[in-house]
Amino acid sequence: MSGPLTGLRVIEFCDEPGQLAGKLLADMGADVIKVEPPEGSSARAIGPFVKDIPGPDRSLNFWYYNTNKRSVVLDVETSTGDRDLARRLCEQADIVIEDRTPGIMQPLGLAYAGLVDAAPGLVYCSITPFGQDGPWAQFRTSDLVSLALGGPMAMNGYDPEDAPGAPPIHGNGDQAYNTACHAAMHGIMAALLERLETGRGQHVDCSMHEALSCTTEVGMPYWLYARQDVIRQTGRHAAAVRTERWMYRAADGRDVLIFGVGRDNASWAKIKQWMQEHGFGQQFDEERFDDPLARQPARGTAEAREIMQTLASFIGEMPAEEIYRGGQERDQAWGIVLAPDETVHDQHWWDRGFFVHVSGEGVDAPVPMPGAPYIFSATPWELRRPAPKLGEHTGEVLAELRST
Repeated sequence: MSGPLTGLRVIEFCDEPGQLAGKLLADMGADVIKVEPPEGSSARAIGPFVKDIPGPDRSLNFWYYNTNKRSVVLDVETSTGDRDLARRLCEQADIVIEDRTPGIMQPLGLAYAGLVDAAPGLVYCSITPFGQDGPWAQFRTSDLVSLALGGPMAMNGYDPEDAPGAPPIHGNGDQAYNTACHAAMHGIMAALLERLETGRGQHVDCSMHEALSCTTEVGMPYWLYARQDVIRQTGRHAAAVRTERWMYRAADGRDVLIFGVGRDNASWAKIKQWMQEHGFGQQFDEERFDDPLARQPARGTAEAREIMQTLASFIGEMPAEEIYRGGQERDQAWGIVLAPDETVHDQHWWDRGFFVHVSGEGVDAPVPMPGAPYIFSATPWELRRPAPKLGEHTGEVLAELRST
């Protein structure tokens, strides 16, 4: 069975910032050829490593971000012959993705301008910190710095009582890089759709800085329209005013996240009855709690504060699993804050077939890894091959190039 992008050829010149874009294409069936220097992509040096032993083919991080790709080693920096091979690969491809500093690819003959005449249908995507031009185009960055400059970090943090004086917090997991790659994917797919009509490709200039600024949610409009900064809060949206907490500690020491309480009268009746059965919230039958707007957190009402305070006491007397299940049964978007080990063992993932098992250097048996982010009924996500070893497919790909 083939994925929906089967038949597309992609050439990738990416390290950590851009490699997810290639993975998303490869996992949906595209033939993604990762062009690496002789020493390998710098992404191969990112841990953790199998059994904590570093090596170009032992990075678990690299394993995840490079599934279904093929690796070709070409020394495009110093070898004219390898540079010519890389150029021919690009000219025969549908898509090129690169995450190099603006201007780096041009003298190598691998920039869009140097390829478009020979390959007018090429969709060429550049993923850079600040775009191809502008005063910051040559500036360097990291995932951490990009989250700070782009704005999301300013809205990520804790309530004063949880961490007094805490600075903005960096969410781990290459969030800046991955946000840029998702934006790049949107651009690539849109350009491919346009190519169906015109037959011509185009250059997709994806700025990580701009992609991140689109994810600041309420922060940007509050400042643009009200000149007001939002406040960082624990486990909930940043807001212009301090809002009621969403996260509460259950009787067994686990945390439960509570989103929305009694937004409509039917669900409110179920929650109210549940709490009252356990001796909490007897006052909720009073008329002042009948208005859904009065019950909503962040509106500054005494009723909302009273509801959340009572809910905190109720949750504190119950195990987290019972709160989670009971809330869901009563139409509430409530859930337990799961640790990584709890997440891996959550049966829902396995029932959905989400995890896949991969093999690689140093492992005695296949290990689980996150799989399909979406399910297609006819052309599904498929793990065709694990992340490639360095240069594993050089001979294979170059033989295909010579045969065309």
